[in-house]
Amino acid sequence: MKRPIRVTVALDEETYEIFNRLRDELKVSQSELIRRVLRFYSVYGELERYESRKVMIYVEMLSEGEHVILDIDHWIAFLRFIETHPDKEEFWRLHRDIAKAHAEEFRGKSAEEILERLEACNFFRVNRIGKNEWTLILGNEITRDFVRIFLEEVFGGIGIDAEVKEDLAKLRIRLKS
Repeated sequence: MKRPIRVTVALDEETYEIFNRLRDELKVSQSELIRRVLRFYSVYGELERYESRKVMIYVEMLSEGEHVILDIDHWIAFLRFIETHPDKEEFWRLHRDIAKAHAEEFRGKSAEEILERLEACNFFRVNRIGKNEWTLILGNEITRDFVRIFLEEVFGGIGIDAEVKEDLAKLRIRLKS
C-alpha cells in the first residue's frame, strides 16, 4: 500500500467543534473524516450556492415519493383545464379534502414553517411584511384560488386563525391572534 500523504490544517474553534462532533458521530478517525468530507464536497459542493433549508425540503419531499416535479406550464394548463371542466366542483372538493389531510401533517408547525414548505413547492414566493403578516407572490393569477383554498383549509385544520385576502396575483396572509 502506498504511503498516505500528510496534510496539516488549522481550524477555528467553531470548525474544530464541528470536526469533533462529526468524528464522534461517525466513529471514524480524523483522517477518514477528512477523506469523506472531501469526497462528499467534490460531488455535492455545488449545493452550497442554494439555500440549505430549501434543499433539505426538496430531498425530504421527493425521497418519500409523495411529491413530483412538474413544469410550471403543465401546472397552469391543469388549472386552466379544471376551470372549464363541467365537474370542476368535484376537483375543488377533493382539493379541500387533500388540504385537510395536509393539516394533520402540519400539526404543530407554525404558519411561517408551512409557508416556507409551500414556497419550496414553487406555489408562490413569500415576502414577510411583519411578525404575523406575509404577502405571497403567485406566478400566475390562476393559481390564486388553489393556494388560497389550500391555506384556508390547512390553517383552519390546525387552529391557526388567519385572514387570507386576494389581490390579482398575490395573497395577503395575516394571523389574527
